[in-house]
Amino acid sequence: MEDSPAMTEIWRIAAQRTSEFDAAAVAYDTYRPRYPAGVFDDIVDLGDLSPGSTAVEIGAGTGIATAPLVDRGLAVTAVEPAPAMAAIGRAKVGDGASWVVGRFEDWTPSPVDLVVSFNAWHWVEPGAGLDKVAAVLRPGGALALVWTDVASWGGEPFERGLTEAFGAPWPKTLDHVVGSRRHVERDERFDGCIERRHRFERTLDADTFVEVTRTYGAGLGEEGFATIRRLIDGLGGSVTKVEEAVLFLTRRR
Repeated sequence: MEDSPAMTEIWRIAAQRTSEFDAAAVAYDTYRPRYPAGVFDDIVDLGDLSPGSTAVEIGAGTGIATAPLVDRGLAVTAVEPAPAMAAIGRAKVGDGASWVVGRFEDWTPSPVDLVVSFNAWHWVEPGAGLDKVAAVLRPGGALALVWTDVASWGGEPFERGLTEAFGAPWPKTLDHVVGSRRHVERDERFDGCIERRHRFERTLDADTFVEVTRTYGAGLGEEGFATIRRLIDGLGGSVTKVEEAVLFLTRRR
């Protein structure tokens, strides 16, 4: 079966989204969730990494995942195309990581033990990106890709309200995530993917739910966001969003 454009070509609007992320860097850092510690422990364990192992993080954003990688002793080079995002990350991590402002596809790093990306791999052009990963990873090196699936948007009454208000159920897994993973799975330069899931949850009031949803580029408009606020306020003022940080890890042959 051929992949649909929605599954495979979201990277074509990467420049537009970089500009949008840059303009909303503070909100991104404020509202995006932090990843469970077990995700980073799995990357280290499954990737056979140790203190001093070298890593490139693609789309490091504001350093939300960079700091935990550094805390585990990895020598991280964080690559982020949005300057304001990178500035926040650099301030947060300090000298713990090296920062490159630019696109991964346009940069040539030295060989490393790990290439890792958190909710950003789908913005990388798949052909050029995988060629670059294959070139930079040492034999046996790990490619670790993490995305976030939604287990529950906030409970059945809230999800029913969203469906009625917007005409369709809100997706739990996004097509571009499936497509981005599939490119890796089909590439014979890499072994089969290992999958690990780490569930986490946050109780969000209406304003926080709206603000974090904005950071994902949801084109709901102010009327749509007002509808969400009314739904949450009608359910007591908050909902518990349950998510899973999903790790896909493969090794360079």
